[in-house]
Amino acid sequence: MAEYEQPTPVFEDIFAKCLLCGACTKACPRGIDVSREVIRARSGFSRFYGEHGFEKFLARKVLHHPEILGAVRVAGRAAAGLLAGRLPKESGLRLRLAMFESGQSEISEAVPLPVIYSEGSRKFSYFPGCSAEYLYPEIVDACRQIFARFFFALEIPENLGCCGLAVHAAGDGEGARRLARKNIAALEENENPILISCGSCFAHLSHYRELFAEEPDWLERAEKVCGRLVEMSRFLDGLLSSADGMPGVQKSTRTFRVFYHDPCHLRNKLDITREPRRILRSQAGVELLELPDGPQCCGQGGLFHIGAPQLSALIRDDLAKKVFALRPDIITSTCSGCLMQWKTAVSAAGIEVQVLHLAEFLQML
Repeated sequence: MAEYEQPTPVFEDIFAKCLLCGACTKACPRGIDVSREVIRARSGFSRFYGEHGFEKFLARKVLHHPEILGAVRVAGRAAAGLLAGRLPKESGLRLRLAMFESGQSEISEAVPLPVIYSEGSRKFSYFPGCSAEYLYPEIVDACRQIFARFFFALEIPENLGCCGLAVHAAGDGEGARRLARKNIAALEENENPILISCGSCFAHLSHYRELFAEEPDWLERAEKVCGRLVEMSRFLDGLLSSADGMPGVQKSTRTFRVFYHDPCHLRNKLDITREPRRILRSQAGVELLELPDGPQCCGQGGLFHIGAPQLSALIRDDLAKKVFALRPDIITSTCSGCLMQWKTAVSAAGIEVQVLHLAEFLQML
Protein backbone atom coordinates (compact mmCIF):
# COMPACT_ATOMS: atom_id res chain seq x y z
CA MET A 1 0.00 0.00 0.00
CA ALA A 2 2.94 2.37 0.57
CA GLU A 3 3.27 3.01 -3.16
CA TYR A 4 -0.20 4.63 -3.14
CA GLU A 5 0.28 6.92 -0.14
CA GLN A 6 1.22 9.78 -2.47
CA PRO A 7 -1.30 10.52 -5.26
CA THR A 8 0.00 9.50 -8.68
CA PRO A 9 0.30 12.05 -11.53
CA VAL A 10 -2.60 10.32 -13.30
CA PHE A 11 -4.80 10.62 -10.19
CA GLU A 12 -3.83 14.27 -9.78
CA ASP A 13 -4.58 15.02 -13.41
CA ILE A 14 -8.06 13.49 -13.14
CA PHE A 15 -8.90 15.77 -10.20
CA ALA A 16 -7.31 18.74 -11.97
CA LYS A 17 -9.94 18.42 -14.71
CA CYS A 18 -12.78 19.47 -12.37
CA LEU A 19 -14.09 23.01 -12.97
CA LEU A 20 -15.57 23.26 -9.46
CA CYS A 21 -18.67 24.82 -11.02
CA GLY A 22 -20.89 23.26 -8.34
CA ALA A 23 -23.25 21.48 -10.75
CA CYS A 24 -22.47 18.02 -9.33
CA THR A 25 -23.09 19.19 -5.78
CA LYS A 26 -26.37 20.82 -6.79
CA ALA A 27 -27.56 17.66 -8.56
CA CYS A 28 -26.29 15.04 -6.06
CA PRO A 29 -29.29 13.18 -4.55
CA ARG A 30 -27.26 12.35 -1.43
CA GLY A 31 -26.21 15.94 -0.82
CA ILE A 32 -22.48 15.28 -1.20
CA ASP A 33 -20.47 18.47 -1.59
CA VAL A 34 -18.41 17.28 -4.55
CA SER A 35 -16.51 20.57 -4.88
CA ARG A 36 -15.40 20.42 -1.25
CA GLU A 37 -14.17 16.83 -1.68
CA VAL A 38 -12.22 17.71 -4.83
CA ILE A 39 -10.55 20.63 -3.05
CA ARG A 40 -9.76 18.39 -0.08
CA ALA A 41 -8.13 15.87 -2.42
CA ARG A 42 -6.09 18.61 -4.10
CA SER A 43 -4.74 19.73 -0.73
CA GLY A 44 -2.52 16.63 -0.73
CA PHE A 45 -1.27 17.03 -4.28
CA SER A 46 2.18 18.08 -5.44
CA ARG A 47 2.83 21.78 -5.97
CA PHE A 48 2.71 21.55 -9.77
CA TYR A 49 -0.09 19.00 -10.10
CA GLY A 50 -1.96 18.39 -13.35
CA GLU A 51 -1.35 19.42 -16.93
CA HIS A 52 0.26 22.87 -17.14
CA GLY A 53 0.82 22.71 -13.39
CA PHE A 54 3.72 25.16 -13.44
CA GLU A 55 1.63 27.80 -15.23
CA LYS A 56 -1.12 27.44 -12.63
CA PHE A 57 1.46 27.70 -9.84
CA LEU A 58 2.77 30.97 -11.29
CA ALA A 59 -0.78 32.33 -11.65
CA ARG A 60 -1.47 31.60 -7.98
CA LYS A 61 1.72 33.41 -7.01
CA VAL A 62 0.61 36.46 -8.99
CA LEU A 63 -2.74 36.46 -7.17
CA HIS A 64 -0.89 37.01 -3.90
CA HIS A 65 0.35 40.27 -5.48
CA PRO A 66 -2.56 41.32 -7.75
CA GLU A 67 -1.08 44.77 -8.40
CA ILE A 68 1.13 42.98 -10.94
CA LEU A 69 -2.00 42.63 -13.07
CA GLY A 70 -2.03 46.39 -13.62
CA ALA A 71 1.24 46.17 -15.55
CA VAL A 72 -0.08 43.11 -17.38
CA ARG A 73 -3.14 45.12 -18.47
CA VAL A 74 -1.04 47.97 -19.87
CA ALA A 75 1.23 45.60 -21.80
CA GLY A 76 -1.66 43.40 -22.95
CA ARG A 77 -3.79 46.26 -24.26
CA ALA A 78 -0.83 47.83 -26.02
CA ALA A 79 -0.01 44.53 -27.70
CA ALA A 80 -3.66 43.97 -28.61
CA GLY A 81 -3.81 47.37 -30.28
CA LEU A 82 -0.68 46.71 -32.31
CA LEU A 83 -1.08 43.04 -33.20
CA ALA A 84 -4.69 41.92 -32.95
CA GLY A 85 -5.64 42.95 -36.50
CA ARG A 86 -2.48 41.44 -37.98
CA LEU A 87 -2.64 38.00 -36.39
CA PRO A 88 -4.38 35.10 -38.18
CA LYS A 89 -7.76 33.98 -36.87
CA GLU A 90 -6.36 30.70 -35.54
CA SER A 91 -3.53 32.40 -33.62
CA GLY A 92 -3.44 31.47 -29.95
CA LEU A 93 -1.77 34.80 -29.17
CA ARG A 94 -4.70 36.67 -30.74
CA LEU A 95 -7.10 34.87 -28.40
CA ARG A 96 -4.90 35.64 -25.41
CA LEU A 97 -4.79 39.31 -26.30
CA ALA A 98 -8.58 39.40 -26.68
CA MET A 99 -8.88 39.04 -22.91
CA PHE A 100 -7.32 42.47 -22.42
CA GLU A 101 -9.70 44.37 -24.67
CA SER A 102 -12.08 46.82 -23.07
CA GLY A 103 -15.68 45.92 -23.83
CA GLN A 104 -16.86 49.51 -23.89
CA SER A 105 -17.77 51.39 -27.04
CA GLU A 106 -20.47 53.73 -28.22
CA ILE A 107 -23.47 51.41 -28.12
CA SER A 108 -26.03 54.18 -27.69
CA GLU A 109 -26.50 57.90 -27.97
CA ALA A 110 -26.69 58.31 -24.20
CA VAL A 111 -23.85 60.16 -22.48
CA PRO A 112 -22.87 58.67 -19.09
CA LEU A 113 -23.49 60.99 -16.18
CA PRO A 114 -20.48 62.27 -14.24
CA VAL A 115 -19.96 60.70 -10.82
CA ILE A 116 -21.35 63.23 -8.36
CA TYR A 117 -21.74 62.42 -4.68
CA SER A 118 -23.84 64.66 -2.47
CA GLU A 119 -23.01 65.26 1.16
CA GLY A 120 -25.81 62.88 2.01
CA SER A 121 -24.46 60.02 -0.11
CA ARG A 122 -24.52 56.70 1.68
CA LYS A 123 -21.23 54.85 1.68
CA PHE A 124 -20.34 51.32 0.68
CA SER A 125 -17.02 49.63 1.11
CA TYR A 126 -16.40 48.30 -2.37
CA PHE A 127 -14.69 44.98 -3.18
CA PRO A 128 -14.22 45.04 -6.98
CA GLY A 129 -12.03 41.94 -7.25
CA CYS A 130 -8.56 41.69 -8.79
CA SER A 131 -9.71 41.59 -12.41
CA ALA A 132 -11.90 44.69 -12.19
CA GLU A 133 -9.44 46.70 -10.13
CA TYR A 134 -6.35 45.92 -12.18
CA LEU A 135 -7.35 44.42 -15.56
CA TYR A 136 -10.71 46.09 -16.26
CA PRO A 137 -10.87 49.38 -14.32
CA GLU A 138 -13.78 50.45 -16.54
CA ILE A 139 -15.93 48.04 -14.50
CA VAL A 140 -15.05 49.96 -11.33
CA ASP A 141 -15.91 53.25 -13.04
CA ALA A 142 -19.23 51.87 -14.28
CA CYS A 143 -20.22 50.60 -10.83
CA ARG A 144 -19.42 53.98 -9.31
CA GLN A 145 -21.48 55.69 -12.01
CA ILE A 146 -24.49 53.43 -11.51
CA PHE A 147 -24.62 53.66 -7.74
CA ALA A 148 -23.94 57.40 -7.74
CA ARG A 149 -27.33 57.75 -9.45
CA PHE A 150 -28.87 56.29 -6.29
CA PHE A 151 -26.64 58.46 -4.07
CA PHE A 152 -24.30 55.69 -2.96
CA ALA A 153 -20.55 56.31 -2.82
CA LEU A 154 -18.28 53.30 -3.40
CA GLU A 155 -14.96 53.43 -1.58
CA ILE A 156 -12.31 50.74 -2.08
CA PRO A 157 -10.56 50.03 1.26
CA GLU A 158 -6.79 50.11 1.33
CA ASN A 159 -4.82 46.84 1.45
CA LEU A 160 -7.44 44.62 -0.17
CA GLY A 161 -6.07 41.51 -1.85
CA CYS A 162 -7.33 38.72 -4.06
CA CYS A 163 -10.47 37.07 -2.65
CA GLY A 164 -8.58 33.76 -2.66
CA LEU A 165 -10.98 31.68 -4.75
CA ALA A 166 -8.37 30.30 -7.17
CA VAL A 167 -5.88 29.60 -4.38
CA HIS A 168 -8.53 27.77 -2.35
CA ALA A 169 -9.67 25.81 -5.42
CA ALA A 170 -6.09 24.58 -5.88
CA GLY A 171 -6.21 22.99 -2.43
CA ASP A 172 -3.96 25.58 -0.78
CA GLY A 173 -6.02 26.10 2.37
CA GLU A 174 -3.41 28.08 4.26
CA GLY A 175 -2.79 30.34 1.28
CA ALA A 176 -6.52 30.98 1.00
CA ARG A 177 -6.75 31.79 4.71
CA ARG A 178 -3.79 34.15 4.44
CA LEU A 179 -5.59 36.12 1.72
CA ALA A 180 -8.84 36.01 3.69
CA ARG A 181 -7.16 37.42 6.82
CA LYS A 182 -5.75 40.29 4.76
CA ASN A 183 -9.19 41.14 3.35
CA ILE A 184 -10.99 40.78 6.68
CA ALA A 185 -8.54 43.16 8.32
CA ALA A 186 -9.00 45.69 5.49
CA LEU A 187 -12.79 45.44 5.57
CA GLU A 188 -12.93 45.84 9.36
CA GLU A 189 -11.71 49.44 9.07
CA ASN A 190 -15.35 50.57 8.96
CA GLU A 191 -18.80 49.05 9.39
CA ASN A 192 -20.25 50.02 6.01
CA PRO A 193 -22.02 47.44 3.86
CA ILE A 194 -19.59 45.74 1.46
CA LEU A 195 -20.66 45.85 -2.19
CA ILE A 196 -19.18 43.16 -4.44
CA SER A 197 -19.52 43.45 -8.22
CA CYS A 198 -17.91 40.11 -9.17
CA GLY A 199 -20.16 37.09 -8.72
CA SER A 200 -17.31 34.66 -8.06
CA CYS A 201 -15.68 36.97 -5.51
CA PHE A 202 -19.01 37.30 -3.70
CA ALA A 203 -19.42 33.53 -3.56
CA HIS A 204 -15.95 33.03 -2.12
CA LEU A 205 -16.11 35.88 0.41
CA SER A 206 -19.37 34.34 1.61
CA HIS A 207 -17.33 31.17 2.20
CA TYR A 208 -14.90 32.84 4.62
CA ARG A 209 -16.84 31.38 7.57
CA GLU A 210 -15.99 27.85 6.45
CA LEU A 211 -12.32 28.71 5.97
CA PHE A 212 -11.97 29.54 9.68
CA ALA A 213 -14.19 26.83 11.13
CA GLU A 214 -11.29 25.71 13.36
CA GLU A 215 -10.00 29.19 14.31
CA PRO A 216 -12.58 30.69 16.70
CA ASP A 217 -11.12 34.21 16.80
CA TRP A 218 -10.93 34.55 13.03
CA LEU A 219 -14.27 32.78 12.63
CA GLU A 220 -15.96 35.50 14.68
CA ARG A 221 -14.31 38.21 12.60
CA ALA A 222 -15.19 36.42 9.35
CA GLU A 223 -18.84 36.08 10.37
CA LYS A 224 -19.10 39.82 11.04
CA VAL A 225 -17.63 40.65 7.63
CA CYS A 226 -19.80 38.04 5.88
CA GLY A 227 -22.87 39.60 7.46
CA ARG A 228 -22.10 42.88 5.65
CA LEU A 229 -21.65 41.44 2.14
CA VAL A 230 -23.93 42.76 -0.60
CA GLU A 231 -24.07 41.19 -4.09
CA MET A 232 -24.42 43.88 -6.74
CA SER A 233 -27.26 42.51 -8.89
CA ARG A 234 -29.38 41.49 -5.90
CA PHE A 235 -29.04 44.94 -4.31
CA LEU A 236 -29.58 46.82 -7.57
CA ASP A 237 -32.69 44.74 -8.27
CA GLY A 238 -34.07 45.85 -4.91
CA LEU A 239 -33.30 49.49 -5.67
CA LEU A 240 -35.02 49.34 -9.05
CA SER A 241 -38.09 47.62 -7.65
CA SER A 242 -38.79 50.71 -5.55
CA ALA A 243 -37.70 53.30 -8.13
CA ASP A 244 -39.23 54.50 -11.38
CA GLY A 245 -36.53 53.06 -13.60
CA MET A 246 -32.80 53.78 -13.60
CA PRO A 247 -32.15 57.42 -12.64
CA GLY A 248 -30.49 59.47 -15.37
CA VAL A 249 -31.10 56.98 -18.17
CA GLN A 250 -32.01 58.44 -21.54
CA LYS A 251 -34.50 56.38 -23.55
CA SER A 252 -32.63 54.46 -26.22
CA THR A 253 -33.83 54.68 -29.81
CA ARG A 254 -32.74 51.12 -30.58
CA THR A 255 -33.27 47.65 -29.14
CA PHE A 256 -30.37 45.58 -27.86
CA ARG A 257 -30.53 41.81 -27.99
CA VAL A 258 -28.83 40.88 -24.70
CA PHE A 259 -27.66 37.49 -23.45
CA TYR A 260 -27.01 37.30 -19.71
CA HIS A 261 -24.47 34.63 -18.72
CA ASP A 262 -24.93 33.12 -15.26
CA PRO A 263 -21.68 32.74 -13.28
CA CYS A 264 -21.66 29.15 -12.02
CA HIS A 265 -20.90 30.20 -8.46
CA LEU A 266 -24.03 32.37 -8.35
CA ARG A 267 -26.24 29.91 -10.23
CA ASN A 268 -25.31 26.60 -8.61
CA LYS A 269 -24.26 27.67 -5.14
CA LEU A 270 -26.28 30.78 -4.27
CA ASP A 271 -29.26 30.68 -6.68
CA ILE A 272 -28.79 34.31 -7.75
CA THR A 273 -30.28 34.07 -11.24
CA ARG A 274 -33.56 35.98 -11.26
CA GLU A 275 -32.25 39.34 -10.04
CA PRO A 276 -29.97 40.23 -12.99
CA ARG A 277 -32.69 39.17 -15.43
CA ARG A 278 -35.27 41.39 -13.73
CA ILE A 279 -32.81 44.28 -13.97
CA LEU A 280 -32.34 43.75 -17.70
CA ARG A 281 -36.02 43.24 -18.44
CA SER A 282 -36.81 46.50 -16.64
CA GLN A 283 -34.68 48.50 -19.08
CA ALA A 284 -36.32 50.02 -22.15
CA GLY A 285 -34.78 48.82 -25.39
CA VAL A 286 -33.52 45.48 -24.00
CA GLU A 287 -34.60 42.14 -25.46
CA LEU A 288 -33.36 39.43 -23.10
CA LEU A 289 -32.27 36.21 -24.82
CA GLU A 290 -32.30 32.75 -23.21
CA LEU A 291 -30.94 29.35 -24.23
CA PRO A 292 -33.73 26.80 -24.71
CA ASP A 293 -31.96 24.22 -22.51
CA GLY A 294 -31.01 26.72 -19.81
CA PRO A 295 -27.66 28.16 -18.69
CA GLN A 296 -24.37 26.29 -18.85
CA CYS A 297 -20.76 26.78 -17.81
CA CYS A 298 -18.42 28.84 -20.00
CA GLY A 299 -15.36 26.72 -19.12
CA GLN A 300 -13.21 29.47 -17.60
CA GLY A 301 -13.14 28.02 -14.08
CA GLY A 302 -10.68 30.41 -12.44
CA LEU A 303 -7.35 28.83 -13.37
CA PHE A 304 -8.96 25.88 -15.19
CA HIS A 305 -8.53 27.62 -18.56
CA ILE A 306 -4.79 27.77 -17.84
CA GLY A 307 -4.46 24.19 -16.60
CA ALA A 308 -6.69 22.54 -19.22
CA PRO A 309 -6.81 24.96 -22.16
CA GLN A 310 -8.07 22.47 -24.76
CA LEU A 311 -10.93 21.24 -22.58
CA SER A 312 -11.74 24.80 -21.52
CA ALA A 313 -11.95 25.84 -25.19
CA LEU A 314 -14.26 22.91 -26.02
CA ILE A 315 -16.66 23.91 -23.24
CA ARG A 316 -16.42 27.57 -24.26
CA ASP A 317 -17.06 26.98 -27.94
CA ASP A 318 -19.96 24.59 -27.33
CA LEU A 319 -21.74 27.28 -25.32
CA ALA A 320 -20.70 30.09 -27.67
CA LYS A 321 -22.13 28.30 -30.72
CA LYS A 322 -25.53 28.10 -29.04
CA VAL A 323 -25.46 31.70 -27.85
CA PHE A 324 -24.23 33.16 -31.14
CA ALA A 325 -27.11 31.41 -32.89
CA LEU A 326 -29.42 33.74 -30.89
CA ARG A 327 -27.74 36.73 -32.62
CA PRO A 328 -26.98 38.81 -29.51
CA ASP A 329 -25.70 42.36 -29.67
CA ILE A 330 -24.45 42.21 -26.08
CA ILE A 331 -23.19 39.42 -23.82
CA THR A 332 -23.11 40.42 -20.17
CA SER A 333 -22.28 38.85 -16.82
CA THR A 334 -21.06 39.85 -13.37
CA CYS A 335 -18.10 37.46 -13.16
CA SER A 336 -14.80 38.86 -14.40
CA GLY A 337 -13.52 35.39 -15.27
CA CYS A 338 -16.60 34.62 -17.36
CA LEU A 339 -16.19 37.94 -19.16
CA MET A 340 -12.58 37.00 -20.03
CA GLN A 341 -13.79 33.70 -21.45
CA TRP A 342 -16.50 35.38 -23.52
CA LYS A 343 -14.00 37.86 -24.95
CA THR A 344 -11.90 34.96 -26.22
CA ALA A 345 -15.03 33.19 -27.53
CA VAL A 346 -16.02 36.24 -29.55
CA SER A 347 -12.48 36.61 -30.90
CA ALA A 348 -12.27 32.89 -31.78
CA ALA A 349 -15.54 33.12 -33.71
CA GLY A 350 -14.50 36.33 -35.46
CA ILE A 351 -17.82 38.06 -34.89
CA GLU A 352 -18.88 41.49 -33.65
CA VAL A 353 -20.53 41.09 -30.24
CA GLN A 354 -19.99 43.37 -27.26
CA VAL A 355 -18.90 41.70 -23.99
CA LEU A 356 -19.71 43.89 -21.00
CA HIS A 357 -20.04 43.65 -17.26
CA LEU A 358 -23.65 44.21 -16.24
CA ALA A 359 -22.77 47.59 -14.69
CA GLU A 360 -20.96 48.66 -17.88
CA PHE A 361 -24.01 47.88 -19.99
CA LEU A 362 -26.42 49.66 -17.65
CA GLN A 363 -24.14 52.69 -17.47
CA MET A 364 -24.02 53.01 -21.24
CA LEU A 365 -27.78 52.77 -21.87
